[in-house]
Parts: sequence; C-alpha cells; structure tokens
Amino acid sequence: MSLLRVAFLFVFAATLGGCAEIGYYAQAVHGGMSVLSSARPIPEVLDDPQTDDKLRGRLQKVQRIRAFAVAELALPDNGSYKSYADLKRRYVLWNVVAAPEFSLKAKQWCFPVAGCVSYRGYYSETDADAF
Repeated sequence: MSLLRVAFLFVFAATLGGCAEIGYYAQAVHGGMSVLSSARPIPEVLDDPQTDDKLRGRLQKVQRIRAFAVAELALPDNGSYKSYADLKRRYVLWNVVAAPEFSLKAKQWCFPVAGCVSYRGYYSETDADAF
C-alpha cells in the first residue's frame, strides 16, 4: 500500500467522528501497516534456511489445514493464511475490554469502519496498559 494511500486512510479515519481520538487511529494504522509490511509468503519462509524447525513445522501444518479447508469444506481459496509476519514479540496486538465500576456491561467504542465494538486493539502492550 502506498504512503499516499496510508496518509489518506489516516486523515479519513481521523476526520470521521467516532469515539476514538487521533492518537488511537495513528497507532492502529501504523501497527497494521507494520504487520502487513513485514509479512512474507509462507513458502518463502519455509525455504529460508534460517527458519527454525518448530516454526517450519507450524507453518507446514497451517498449509495442510488450509488445503483441507479449501478442498473439503469448500472455503474460499483466497489470500488468507498464505503469509507469515515475524513481529519479534509474543502477540500481534493487545485488546482492552472494560466495564464501568460495579457493572458487567462492556463499554463500547465506535469507529468509522468497524462500527461499535466492546474492545480497543493496541499494537503496543505499553499503549494498552496506559489506556
């Protein structure tokens, strides 16, 4: 995705009302682009001699499961589960779920594209904890 397109998406998201502030959108766009830009096709990762055996086994399993899903379950043969991104961290993102004090009803946040949801996703554990 071009830098111009990313900038447009950021400005578009920031100008729509929603309940989230610009800083949240900025980390979401940056984090999402970071994941996408570090993704490599699974066959490329499997062919890489630096790939450790444990990861290689997991990715081969992903390929088998995906092939089964397409052939036997008639799921679409699209771009899903065809790439791998090594983010050098344990989780892709951290979700924050909250409720008002003494309540079991989850707080909702509204976003222009996703609509209203009961969580906020952060690509940084520090940002999630700070929120």
